[in-house]
Order: sequence, then C-alpha cells, then structure tokens
Amino acid sequence: MSRDSISPEPSGAAEPRRLIGVLPAHALGPLERMLDALEQIQPVLFQWREPGDLGGLDGVIVLDQSLISEVPAGLPVLLLSAPGPVVRGGELVQFTDSALLARPLRGRALWEDSGRTPVSLLPAAGDTVLASVDGRPAWWSGGPRGMTVSAFGLGELGERETLRSHLRERRFMGVLVVLQFLRDVCAELNWAEQPLRASFVIDDPNLHRPSYGFLHYAELIEHAARHRHHVGLAMVPLDGHLVNRRAAALLRANGSHVSLLAHGNDHVSRELGRLNTSEAAERAIAQALRRLSAFQERSGIPVRRVMIPPHGACSPEAVTAMLRLGFEGACISRPYPWREEHDPASALDGWYPAELVAGGLPILPRYHLDHPRSDLIFRALLRQPLILYGHHWDFAEGLQALSQAVSDVNDLGDVQWGPLDWIAAHNYSLRRTGELLDVRMHSLRAVVEIPAGVTAVRVHTQPIHGGPHWRGVRCAGLQAPMSRGAGGWSSEPLAVSDRQQVEISLPPARPLQAGALSGPVFKPWPLARRVLVEGRDRLQPLLAARP
Repeated sequence: MSRDSISPEPSGAAEPRRLIGVLPAHALGPLERMLDALEQIQPVLFQWREPGDLGGLDGVIVLDQSLISEVPAGLPVLLLSAPGPVVRGGELVQFTDSALLARPLRGRALWEDSGRTPVSLLPAAGDTVLASVDGRPAWWSGGPRGMTVSAFGLGELGERETLRSHLRERRFMGVLVVLQFLRDVCAELNWAEQPLRASFVIDDPNLHRPSYGFLHYAELIEHAARHRHHVGLAMVPLDGHLVNRRAAALLRANGSHVSLLAHGNDHVSRELGRLNTSEAAERAIAQALRRLSAFQERSGIPVRRVMIPPHGACSPEAVTAMLRLGFEGACISRPYPWREEHDPASALDGWYPAELVAGGLPILPRYHLDHPRSDLIFRALLRQPLILYGHHWDFAEGLQALSQAVSDVNDLGDVQWGPLDWIAAHNYSLRRTGELLDVRMHSLRAVVEIPAGVTAVRVHTQPIHGGPHWRGVRCAGLQAPMSRGAGGWSSEPLAVSDRQQVEISLPPARPLQAGALSGPVFKPWPLARRVLVEGRDRLQPLLAARP
C-alpha cells in the first residue's frame, strides 16, 4: 500500500486522532470511500498495513480471519467478515441488553438484508454477545484479548451514496459495528453529547377557536402535561389576524406544554419552494415575520423562530432569507428539498444532528407519526432531535397516537421534551481539555453551562453547505472570526467565566429587518384558499360523527 492514510488530518485542526490499522493492505480499493467518510466523523486516521507492520497503532481492523494471529496482544482488534450476499427477505438481528451497546439498541430486533459470512471463531469465556441471528452469535466483544468479532462485513460506499444510507433498517450492521469499535478506541477523545431531545409538531392549526379539526387544545395540553411531552402548533402567519380569547388564554398559561411555530406565510402550494430569487424570498419571509409580530402583540403568545415549510418545499434562497431575518432554524423531513433529483451534496448528508445549509441555517429533521419507528433508533444513535409530526386528522380517533409515540421515544433513552427553538439552542456537543471547553455547534445559537475551572471556549461547526453567511462567533460579549478547516469551521479560544451560562451565537453577516422590507403584491387567492381549507378541516369531525 503506497498511501499512509485515506485522508490527511484537517489543516489547522487541533484535535488528536487515533491511528487505526487496516489489514491486509490489498483490500483498499472497495473500502476507500467508506473509510474516508468515517475519518470525517471520528477522530481517527486509517492506515493500510501488512502482517508484521503493526507498530504504533491504537487499534486494528482485520478483514482476513487468518491474520488474527499476527495482531500483537493488547492491541484492540476488530475482526470483520467479508460482506455476504444480500439475503432475500432479510434476517432478524436480535440485540442483547448489554451495557456495552448504546441505549437505543438494547433489546431491539431489527431486520438486516446484508448477508453474513460464517466465522469459525466462537465467543470465548469472558466475551459478551452483543447481537445474534437465529440464536447464533453474530457480534461479540471482550474476552482476554479484548477482540471484537462480527459476522457482518463493511460494505462499499458508492459514489452516489451517503454514510447515512448504511445506517438504516435493513442495512446497518457493517457501519454500526465499526462505529462502536472506533468509539471504544477513541473513548478519551469523544465529544460529550447532550441528552436526546424530542418534540411533536402538528401542521396547520390556528387560534381562531379553542380547537382545530379533531384537535381540542384543552385535551392536547392535558395530555402533554400528563405524559410530559411538548407539542408545537405550526400556524400559518396569514391566520394570525384572528385570535380567540379562550384559545389564547390556554396557550399563554401552558407554554411548557404547547408552543407556536411559523408555517410558511400564506400556505399556498409549495410556496417556499418557489421563491427562487433573493428578493422574492426576503419579501415573503419578512411578511411572515410582520404578521407573526402583530399576532404576538394581540395574543401575548410568542411564536418560536423556527420555520415549518408547508409541504416540505423550500428553496435555498428562502433558507438564506430566514437566516438573515433572524430565524433560528427550519424543520423539514429532507434537509435539501431542492436537491431531490441530484446526487447528495456530501457523503455525510443526513448524518449530523442538524444540517447547516444555504449559508448556515440549521435544518432540524422531522419524521411522520405514521412511519415505522425503526428509523428513530438510528436517529437517536446519531443524537438527532426526535421530532415527530402530523396533522389534525391523524387524531381522528383521539390522542392515542401521541401516547404510543411518547412511549416509543422515551424508550430510546433519557429524553427531554421541549419546543423546537429550545432544542436548536441545545443542539451541540462538548469536549473539555483542562481549562478549555470545545463546543461543537449544530445551530446558530447555543446556551451552554460553563463548568467550574473552565476559562475559555473554542467554537466549532461542521462544514457549511453554501458557505457561511455569518460574520464570526459571539460569546460572552466577545466576537471572533471563524477559520475554515477540512472538518468545518473553528474559532480561537474566547475567554469566559466558569460557573455561568453563556449564549454562543453566529450572527448573520448581513442581517435584515422585516419592517424595512416591502411585502409581496397582494393576491386574493391565498386568503380564499385558507378560508376553504380551514372550513374543510373544521367540518371533518362533524362529517365523521354522522351515522
């Protein structure tokens, strides 16, 4: 093997990396892109080695069982089988309850289509079985040698594939096993993640009455209080002209259980997806903000600055306008809805706790209530917010769908529920080295508790698709530029006082004020459409109740 590593350490990056050997070297070709992606998300460098040349390593991945005897004792080793053929119909992988597994995996049973390759080794005394198939061990770890063995191989990462596509139901074991091994080897370098955070979002309701369609706000609030969850109501700004006093009083008194979010502007078909110029986007988003500000004055209810684009349609121009006008994020099922017919922007699309797109606005992923819960397991493993959404008609039979979803989400670990702007502000991870606290942000704003003994923070972000539209980082009254490296953007250390709460923000370089922009030309159709749609929604429960 002529190359020492798959990719160089990012220039200017201060973080140390563990050196992981891959044996034998002739297996390079098919795995090069996969290992390159893994280097971007873990503090490791891969080196291809031959037997007898394993010095200086922190761990080794062995792809040929006959070479196990070449690995020195005491060196962490992962033995991977060669990828097997796809299994028609798949096989059920049963995970154990071992504490060695991440909490979302414990006791789960998931279908896997990737085939296994028989391993002649068997778990030895002291080994811990982590997963089995048909009652036979398929993944185990521990024992006297500290060796991890998997009957599943690491698949190739195709040119048009993302790493996330290898961590989903029916295709997960290869990447999952390698990630677990790397995290164990890099334990001292890992970032401390925040607790899982979750919220519900219901599209379309307004405050014209104390109910909307099948939703009754008093019942919804009582359910949220009893089951300790949070619901965000995505309200169309056009609907904010009318406020029912009883509905407003309910929401004002129960802000810990229910909140309001922006749902487009007029809610016409794909309205944010059709904003293909900066001027049109800025006018539409500014009008939405003016409408929401007027609603807040009338109702006394804050509207969280997180946008829920109607129909999941959004242009990059609309996202940039949101950033410049003060939104803290958007919540969409697909982080790049304008790229549906194109290749992924990066092999890491969909991997991070939020995607920073079109200048740096965080896109929080959401997932429909009706969809299988299996993908929530992988979202939890990636520390992504667990945001489930639906519409009023999803509760035609009552709020049982919410009850089951709360149980399913809470079963994934220590989950905290709250509004989307709160989730966005706590979407970061930490790593401390002496008096320095590194903060890796997946947001435009982070609220961080500074531990005792910390005197400075250094801020990092992942790569920004489209280049950043902010002018640096602001923290505790100080401002510093951000420098670009191969792994994203980083600042110099900024001084802080310990035992305090600080807000770290990435303010836009060219901020806009909604009041300074004129609105789009008035058209009667959006108002007429909203009247018709709301009438339909409010009639549905009456029609459903007819014998």
